[in-house]
Amino acid sequence: MASRQTDIDARVQNAVFGLPLLKPDEQHQCLGTFYERIELKITFSEALRYDWTDVLEQLIKKNIKYQMLLHGQLDMDILGRYVRLANRYELLFAIKNSQYYRHTKDSAAIILCADHALNREQIWIMLISIWCQQR
Repeated sequence: MASRQTDIDARVQNAVFGLPLLKPDEQHQCLGTFYERIELKITFSEALRYDWTDVLEQLIKKNIKYQMLLHGQLDMDILGRYVRLANRYELLFAIKNSQYYRHTKDSAAIILCADHALNREQIWIMLISIWCQQR
């Protein structure tokens, strides 16, 4: 009987508060995904300063099934640019608007990620763009 009561308590807790997150701080920093799944991360200051669609396009063409996560606080013209890129390559994308996702100049504005661990040592756009220019 105690086991059944525990199960009911867990269901009520999940119904009221939602399912508990694995590594919630990491998911709040990474727009709901895990750090090891990220191929590329663009901060708000970088997204406002440059157009990164060419760099993203090169990565998308690598034939890995990516998903693009976009912060809902991005300006509409910037957001539209990346949504059009995702649509052009039939890439899954999500616009994240949760209050838990940070909105500072150094927080994630755009993330290109996979549904499995990539374990990249470098995910910052500035270094990846230099790598793309050298190729």
